[in-house]
Amino acid sequence: MTASLFDTIRGHGEIVGRMRGLLATGRPGHAWLFHGPEGVGKRQVAMALAQCLFCPAPVVAGDGGMAGCGGCPSCRKCAAAIHPDLQILSVQEKKTRIAVEQVRDLIRFMAFSPLEGAWKVAIVDDAALMNEASANAMLKTLEEPPPGSMLILITSQPGSLLPTIRSRCRQERFTLLDDETILAILDQVAPAIPLGERREAVRLAGGSAGEALRLSGQGSMAARREFLHALAGLPALGLWEVLELSAHWSHEDRFDLVGPLLETWFAERIRVIILQGEERRSEVEAMLEASSQVVRLLRELAIFNLNPRLTLEAILIRLARMQGAAF
Repeated sequence: MTASLFDTIRGHGEIVGRMRGLLATGRPGHAWLFHGPEGVGKRQVAMALAQCLFCPAPVVAGDGGMAGCGGCPSCRKCAAAIHPDLQILSVQEKKTRIAVEQVRDLIRFMAFSPLEGAWKVAIVDDAALMNEASANAMLKTLEEPPPGSMLILITSQPGSLLPTIRSRCRQERFTLLDDETILAILDQVAPAIPLGERREAVRLAGGSAGEALRLSGQGSMAARREFLHALAGLPALGLWEVLELSAHWSHEDRFDLVGPLLETWFAERIRVIILQGEERRSEVEAMLEASSQVVRLLRELAIFNLNPRLTLEAILIRLARMQGAAF
């Protein structure tokens, strides 16, 4: 028998327990904000919640919590994200923000009666990427939710949402997963990846199962080693070589790796400097400042559609000069 989506979730036991308990009361609420780090399971919990609402014969466990049966047509359609009463809203391809037209479409979707059951569910992932107009449009729905509707906002940046949006949602804060849980997830979904690479991906993932899955993808670990080796050799390169390196890593099939790998590089460099003693405190502060600026620059790259190659050139030139490059 197909399992309920709740049964497939690893970690977040307290949150799952609360969700299942609220479902059993018949009063699960109309608006939720799931926030926490990227790749830890927020969307999976949201989908499991929707599945139970759609299920015509949900299962009640010994603790009184409720979950979708997992095997009925409604549960299977929800698991495949094709249920007619489910809408998942995210940034459209080649866009950087959730547009107001998308939110207005969602509002119209929520206003109609459910087609197959008692509920309609909308999931917004990532809600922090709504622009000002779309956020204000979303606020109106939160103020006057249609009966039998549930809106679930997902984000890793709750502070970027309007305070009025946050205040109208019940909130659950998700935390990072432990390494054992992430390895179990990889064992389940990526068993063909060699165990050594899975363990290395877990070590580097920083508590994010999504990041571990990305790192353990085909060729990702080799690319990681190549990029970190290139960073280590920056001080010995000339300016032209740095520009060539930027051109190579700004290619669309590699650039997605750059942000997380730069974060890994900064974290390791800062750790090494700290271990070398208090007298190098100024170096730590410089690295922390550079790390913050690089993260901000990469975020602006996505928001303002900046040129990846020019952005990476600026980052690598700065890192090379910080490490003593002569140009």
